[in-house]
Amino acid sequence: MKRYWVLILVLAIAFPAMATTKIMRLGPHPFYKSKHLTPEDLYKIAIDYAGDVKIGFEEAGYGDLYLPFLDQLKNAKVEEGELQPGEHIEWMLFRKHRKVQVIKDAVWAGRKPMKVYKLTIYHDLKAYHFIVPLICGNIALQSVEELPAPVCALSASADRVEINNPVTLDLCGSQNWVKGVVKVLRDGTEVATVEATPSNCKVAYTATEPGNYTFNATVYDQYGFASSNGCSAAVEYWKNQPPVCDLKVSPTTVLAGEEVTLDASGSSDPEGKLIGVKFITKDEAGNVVEEKMVTEPPYVYKVKTAKAGSYMAVVVAEDDHHVTSPSCQKAYEVLKRGFFVAETGILLQSDPRIFIPFRVGYEYRINYNYRVTGLLGYNVKIKEMYEGEEYGNPITADLIFSYHPTNYYFGLGVGAWLVSGDNKADVIGKVGYAFYYTKTTEASLFFETRLPFVNFDTKTGQVRLLFGIGVRF
Repeated sequence: MKRYWVLILVLAIAFPAMATTKIMRLGPHPFYKSKHLTPEDLYKIAIDYAGDVKIGFEEAGYGDLYLPFLDQLKNAKVEEGELQPGEHIEWMLFRKHRKVQVIKDAVWAGRKPMKVYKLTIYHDLKAYHFIVPLICGNIALQSVEELPAPVCALSASADRVEINNPVTLDLCGSQNWVKGVVKVLRDGTEVATVEATPSNCKVAYTATEPGNYTFNATVYDQYGFASSNGCSAAVEYWKNQPPVCDLKVSPTTVLAGEEVTLDASGSSDPEGKLIGVKFITKDEAGNVVEEKMVTEPPYVYKVKTAKAGSYMAVVVAEDDHHVTSPSCQKAYEVLKRGFFVAETGILLQSDPRIFIPFRVGYEYRINYNYRVTGLLGYNVKIKEMYEGEEYGNPITADLIFSYHPTNYYFGLGVGAWLVSGDNKADVIGKVGYAFYYTKTTEASLFFETRLPFVNFDTKTGQVRLLFGIGVRF
């Protein structure tokens, strides 16, 4: 029984030692014959013996490393070095009887250091350290080093930006990187590329066109390995549209001194908000009569204009980016309240006498339909009641209130009939028709009756009928 355990112990010690191949010397089975192997020969070996290299890599269990090895070998940094006695290698390719063979888990057991070329191939986040002995050109993998993966982190300074303004792309939180590449996509189409480095990890991008922008970033380490984690940010770039104004004027015709309502409540901004609406009133010559900035909705302004004439109301809306709208304009009319009046005609008195009256005065509009008129007149007698009478040329002083629903009008008033021997106070009734009128002038035909209601002497009063024409200007 004791011998049995001794045998097991000997085998346990012997088998690991037997698993490692000791390489005592090189040269009998070279992969590539050369009196003096140069770094340039390494690439020649890979090209001329590409098939054998591929077979060897596959037998060593590293078939996926074959293409990266060939691809990087031409530009790899090759250094001369030594493999010291006792140093381990993962595997080595050599040729025996023109056939590629592989030694795995080997150790250099020579008495002197082996002169080698050293180079590193990078693949799949690993650094593969190769040696190639100068004496034989055998390709050997000495060790494999795990590399820290680059990790990308990206944030944008804003998620909504107006065009022509920069957004900051922050890659500073990325790890194990030396370069970052950000692809810029607008509505799914790539439009630009932005690069960053750890020393300049915040980069700016400015869009000139509106749209939904996606920034997809990838960071690379010093060996060219790319980050595999998702790394993106989204920003909406928008274009500020000018605000839209709207104007309603009510009423469009007023008398001097009456209010006109300027309503711009329908004004709006397509993608933001208004900060105010400017109301401007201009006269017929284009001169600014009044100007007012209203900063609170509903953006309504009431204006009174004392002077008659044609006016233009102008509205300009302003948004929160201080962009103004094209102006909205609406005209309104301010009518005169007062007119000078001149009247004449033929006045018949029932006694009978005939006069030609000449009257002047002033008429004032109380509103659109009602007016009050004051007149002074001198009535020239052209027909006497009898020859040689002493009845003179009467003077009149009248006050008439009239109603003007259309071109027709109706009036009622009182007047004084002053003449030597026949002074009276009259009740006046009047009917007329305006056959011509403009903004400032009116001409009308009228019929007037005058009935005395107070006699200042004992004579009998007379009925007077007047057919006349009047002008207001």
